[in-house]
Amino acid sequence: MKIKAIFMASLLLIALAPAAFSQSRETGAIEGTVMDEQRAPLPGVSVTVSGPSLMGTRSVVTDVNGRFRVPALPPGVYAIRAELTGFSTTIQENVRLSTTVTINVNLTMMPATITEEVTIIAVAPTVDVRSTETASVTLSKEILQNVPYSNFAMDIVNLAPGVSGNAAYGATASTGVSYQVDGVDVSDPEAGSAWVFIDPNIVEEAKIMGIGLPAEYGNFTGVIFNLVTKSGGNEFSGYLSGILQDAGTKDDEGKFQSNFWQADNTGAYQDDFPNLTPPGLKLYDAAFNLGGPFIKDKLWFFAGAQWYHTFTKVTGFPEDVEYKQPRLFLKLNSQLSPRTNLGAFIENDTYNGINRRAAANRDPEATVRQTSPDWVGSFNLTHILSPKTFFDVKGAFFDGYYYLDPEMGMDVNAIWDLNDNFHYGNSNYFYKADRARYQANASLTHYAEDFITGSHDFKFGVEFESATSRNRFGYTGTNATWYLNYTGWGYTGPYLAYQYEGYDTEQSYTRFEQFIQDNWAVSDRLNISVGLRATQMRGTVEGLSGAVYTNSRIAPRLGFTFDLLGDKSTVLKAHYGQFTEAMLAQTVLQLSPAENFSDYVGYYWDLGSEQWVEFFRDVYDDTRFVLDPDIKHPHMNQFTVALERELFKDTSVGIAYIHRDWKNPQNRVDLVANWVPRDVAYTDIDGTTKTITVYQQTNRGENQFLITNLEKNDPRIPYFDINPYRQYRGLQFTFNKRFSNRWQMVASYVYSQARGTLDNAFGADLGGAWYNSSNPNFWINADGNLSNDPTHMIKIQGSYLLPLGINLNIGYQGITGYTWTKQLRTPRLAHGIETVRIEPRGSNYYPFRSILDMRLEKTVTIAERYRIGFMFDVFNLLNADTITSWGTRVGFDWFADEWSSTEGHQLYGVVRPRQARIGVRFTF
Repeated sequence: MKIKAIFMASLLLIALAPAAFSQSRETGAIEGTVMDEQRAPLPGVSVTVSGPSLMGTRSVVTDVNGRFRVPALPPGVYAIRAELTGFSTTIQENVRLSTTVTINVNLTMMPATITEEVTIIAVAPTVDVRSTETASVTLSKEILQNVPYSNFAMDIVNLAPGVSGNAAYGATASTGVSYQVDGVDVSDPEAGSAWVFIDPNIVEEAKIMGIGLPAEYGNFTGVIFNLVTKSGGNEFSGYLSGILQDAGTKDDEGKFQSNFWQADNTGAYQDDFPNLTPPGLKLYDAAFNLGGPFIKDKLWFFAGAQWYHTFTKVTGFPEDVEYKQPRLFLKLNSQLSPRTNLGAFIENDTYNGINRRAAANRDPEATVRQTSPDWVGSFNLTHILSPKTFFDVKGAFFDGYYYLDPEMGMDVNAIWDLNDNFHYGNSNYFYKADRARYQANASLTHYAEDFITGSHDFKFGVEFESATSRNRFGYTGTNATWYLNYTGWGYTGPYLAYQYEGYDTEQSYTRFEQFIQDNWAVSDRLNISVGLRATQMRGTVEGLSGAVYTNSRIAPRLGFTFDLLGDKSTVLKAHYGQFTEAMLAQTVLQLSPAENFSDYVGYYWDLGSEQWVEFFRDVYDDTRFVLDPDIKHPHMNQFTVALERELFKDTSVGIAYIHRDWKNPQNRVDLVANWVPRDVAYTDIDGTTKTITVYQQTNRGENQFLITNLEKNDPRIPYFDINPYRQYRGLQFTFNKRFSNRWQMVASYVYSQARGTLDNAFGADLGGAWYNSSNPNFWINADGNLSNDPTHMIKIQGSYLLPLGINLNIGYQGITGYTWTKQLRTPRLAHGIETVRIEPRGSNYYPFRSILDMRLEKTVTIAERYRIGFMFDVFNLLNADTITSWGTRVGFDWFADEWSSTEGHQLYGVVRPRQARIGVRFTF
């Protein structure tokens, strides 16, 4: 109730303070100049903009310099009509506008004696000469509905340049991406990964951007991934689709047999790894949406529903991993007045599954059931004060939970048989996560012409966010104990036992940000972008009074664009900016009071006394974790320079250099642990004997963790010198061809390097709860190539209209594989067993992944309005067999007291084999 009260109070504050308002991220603008035949500006021209995405029309009058500006337009295709007594009416059609973009359209009017009306089919510019934003991609609904992909909305981000496995331009996987729906943040408030999964069929446009952004964008260090949803219109429209994908069959041994639906690409590895078989996927996807007017030009609706049902066949697992995902969506748009528009949506999605954690070495009874429903809602009010000034107010929320319940309930113990590495009995844990976020944004845009020098596009804004994260975790079974069985030394039965009743923690945070941005047109060719973004953060923990984490920082942004040739065809861009890392509940999780945690206890079975003996007990106490009072919030420094060129109609190319460095990383140091070196001799995968120095804590359980900013040669870390850093350097080439002359294409190539001692795998930015920097073994061979370091990344999405009206769509991705590093599993040290790198981080790469997907679609038109499309998709058309993971660890069998090479280079997985999918869709 406290959060909701704060949320409502913030909305009231915003409503009473219009001076703080700013621009929407879900709209664009059209501006330009109206001239006569002699290129002289025409003042007093009535300019009207209309289109199917716009309620009614928008009309403005050109100023003394013949200029006009129409702001706050939703994405779509528009017509611009210019009228002036004594001149023929000029109409420019097919002006395509996407979100966050300002299009410049110049009109020429003829004397009325020549003709009554002149209609021009617009050649929409492909280069934005005013925005410093670069290396971004806009995927329209036409592309998203034609290019073959998984049909899972959050996978769309991986279609963009510089993004692979949800890791963007060197940032951490998932946590570096800001996932948004209509500007509503739908990321996990705790860890930043995608939390809400919407129906991709309701998406009007996907925008992925992160390079060269002005101050109005923040709370991310990778990219912003915003899905703009569809709206109704003055005409009824509908969409109905069904997609089917089946999988291969299994033989008596559980191996998959290829068929029409799925091939087998493991043949090259069968001699060495006979148990390796490709995973199978069966899919049912049915979707329906309908939009139209309740009242034309006054009230529109759009509704959507999807049933997404998957069955994944995991190698060696006897049952399917089954997920049922129903999704519902409703959106209303209304025009309260010609200058005031109100929109709102509500969305519900559910992600329920069985056999989560399925694996070849796990019995179905040892899996968990997943239950994950979410509600998301938003409203947006836009009011145009004048053609040069408008404000926008947004309020939003999402609320949901994510529960993993053991298949056999809470009272059955889990068992891991160490001899055959098999899990049975029950899942060894349960997990329950509850999440909620409330946010309010408000912004004002004002265009000031001839102010001091040139024109200025001022933007002012505020953002408020309040989020809560609750987590419950523990072991299952009698006494919350998990058993490890072993057969040896004449004994068969439980040998080790771990007892953990678990924890129940809740963290909340608030984020308040303000920004000011000026896009200054110094001349017709030179634009300067300057801005500041101020952030204040406050974190609280249930059970502790007051704020346990407070921080603030100011992030400057400065850039320019220069029209090199003066014809708006070639633009040079440069930008420097600081981007503050998102505030996440994980930042303060470790400060939770000890009363929320049970002891973690280990036992071994003593063969002599035939009883359980406690051999360690980790006690969580309130003094174990302390926050540095001078801690700084992390951020990323970015510099980019780009050149963009319009080649010819509908086609542009670009090249951009991207330079990123992450600053003020947060993690923990241990002020009292006593670490001593120990040389360990081991047998490498190649059979040679080597030695490495590792560290063991001789005073196990005596810890005093300080959560702080990691710094080079920090005197609080006595074991050795470190340089905690992460950096990214990239060169990106892009080619963009809009649909014309029967084809379209979006293509990119990125050459990059991501290096550091701090990794960018999922969770690497989340502090000691995920990556324990206070352990000196963490830093052994830490400097190198990061996990997500795709040296070469090629992406192509394209369409070509074949004869007979058959549409050919392709999607190609060629990406350097993830890095891997040989690791050592040590003998038992004074404090336990460690896994350390025995070569520099990322010394090796998995093979280059080259995947070609294809869709063929034949559309039949009935009565000029109704269209039926028949689709045939093939994923991994060439049936590539690229390795994606293998074991890289040298193991020590501490039961047999000898080294084991069985863990070295065990092949675990290859890319998905060729899979077919069929579908049909009906639109009107």
